[in-house]
Amino acid sequence: MPTPKQSRACLATTRVFPAELRPGLGVVALWLAALALMATACKKDVALEAMESDANGYLCLKCGVKLFTDRTVFIGPQCPKCQQETLMDVVGYECKKDHHLTIRPKRGDRQPLACEQCQGPLVNAMRSPREKDLKAWGAAKASS
Repeated sequence: MPTPKQSRACLATTRVFPAELRPGLGVVALWLAALALMATACKKDVALEAMESDANGYLCLKCGVKLFTDRTVFIGPQCPKCQQETLMDVVGYECKKDHHLTIRPKRGDRQPLACEQCQGPLVNAMRSPREKDLKAWGAAKASS
């Protein structure tokens, strides 16, 4: 029975990588993959760290009350104080210059943001405020 003719690509592969070297290449590739995984797995993910928080912050746009709840508790849009549907989530913007956290309502507006302390621009500085940040901002814990 005649054997089918091998393609030129197959013959070229056999010439460049002889049979005795092929298992070695697999081992080297496995080691490189393992090293790459170890190098990237030990770093903090800045994006995930910025999104994680231990509390949810709120600001009423009508009466100005500042509230926070535990991470698993959500309130709104009705304000517990004035009973209007103007309660909004808040988000923090950390200044790279002085590390001050400016907390504002989470709106879709395109107004340029400035640090409350140094008036510097807040570009790519969004992060979720933690409970201690919300307390320093003047927020009270909402009763559940």
